[in-house]
Amino acid sequence: MAPPKKLVAVQHRVRRMHPLAALMTRELGRIAAAGPDEIRAFQEGRLRAMTRWAAVASPFYRQWFRREKVDPREIRTLDDLRRLPVLRRNDLMDRPETFRAYPARAMWEAHSSGTSGRAVTVYRTPGSSVYEMRVLERQWSWFGLPRAPRRVTLGGSDFAADRPGNPTEIVPGARQLLVSSYRLTPDDLPTIVWDIRRFGPDAIDGWPSSICLLAELLYEQGERLPVRAVLTSSETMRSAQRALIREVFRGPIVDHYGQTERVAMAGTCEAGTMHIFPDYGIVELEPVPGVADRWEIIGTPLHNWGFPIFRYRTGDLVGPAPADGCACGRAFPTLGALDGRVEDAFTTADGRPLPLPSTVIDDVTGVREAQIAQLAPGRFEIRMVPGVGFDAERVEQQYRRNVERLFGPGQELRVVTLDAVPRTASGKLKTAVVEGGGDRAVPAAVAEAFAGYRLGPGE
Repeated sequence: MAPPKKLVAVQHRVRRMHPLAALMTRELGRIAAAGPDEIRAFQEGRLRAMTRWAAVASPFYRQWFRREKVDPREIRTLDDLRRLPVLRRNDLMDRPETFRAYPARAMWEAHSSGTSGRAVTVYRTPGSSVYEMRVLERQWSWFGLPRAPRRVTLGGSDFAADRPGNPTEIVPGARQLLVSSYRLTPDDLPTIVWDIRRFGPDAIDGWPSSICLLAELLYEQGERLPVRAVLTSSETMRSAQRALIREVFRGPIVDHYGQTERVAMAGTCEAGTMHIFPDYGIVELEPVPGVADRWEIIGTPLHNWGFPIFRYRTGDLVGPAPADGCACGRAFPTLGALDGRVEDAFTTADGRPLPLPSTVIDDVTGVREAQIAQLAPGRFEIRMVPGVGFDAERVEQQYRRNVERLFGPGQELRVVTLDAVPRTASGKLKTAVVEGGGDRAVPAAVAEAFAGYRLGPGE
């Protein structure tokens, strides 16, 4: 779940004024123009430094190196990385403090269940946050966006979830206009459009489900909001949704992949290919047992000195990657289509759509697994499995507060405790599922307009 907006504003100011920001930008530009050998040398140099640092500063790795009698100086190449243990979500759920190399007060803390329904706690340094933003800005520059573009952001912003007040808000110091995903309704549309036009954005940024909701409302009103790019993450899109977004906002769709743990990042280039960003992290693709043509992403970040982790199992699956040698000319490895990041859209009791509904379970700790299910419009069930520090009354109260705050009043909620949350046929735990009426698609008139639409390269 997103941090409080006051902290967000501070984070954006730190990103802009950090003394190493310019140096990071130059280094990232050099790696983008490098060949495979130079990229590998960069990764291995950073890996050696981070391994030795973790062996001294991280309680988890200090203990591991001593117990296994491994000299950290022996971890020198990408092949040597496999000598380190694979981390799982349980490691970050149960004992995140053992990975910290800096005091918690010197870093930014985040909680998220991601797509697995199992809450983790992670930390990152301000320098790591600056580096991440520079990586994103490098990708955006491929599409002609300026550094620090003016962005309209649609995501889990809950500042207006309780209905009163303005559905938009400017984040000081961020060149960012937040639009509440929970206020994307015909009644609020005139205010939202007025505020967006007055803000003058370079880009629309956020979850595809939220962006698509806004695009539907605008399309049905005959409105268009041209921008230089549409920046998406966290979900996959259907062809008709992509076509609708392009029609309404005109700019190219720029997608990126990442996680709260920030162990790996990838993004699309101008040719439409998804590339791994190798200076952000090392990506290993492990075959999924018993499933053909599916690999799990295992990531090793190369930027977060305050919370070093190696070989983290993300739980995210990808299909076959296109052959290396993209038309963009960069030597960055390619990544297959992500599998398992599509969530069903929910509907409230009063008919409002709810994009990415799993945000209501993201920040709840003491729970090993969680899932929210829609049984009917406005009727939901949260299924939870107790974890370390579980307090049933506290957890249920927090879930109810989140639903009230994010979905709005008038919803019916039941919270149940289970030994295990049911999995899909493929074994994946989905954080949000629609089991009754209310599965929401693009409106019929909109879907018909874009039926059979095929996007060209880079779209």
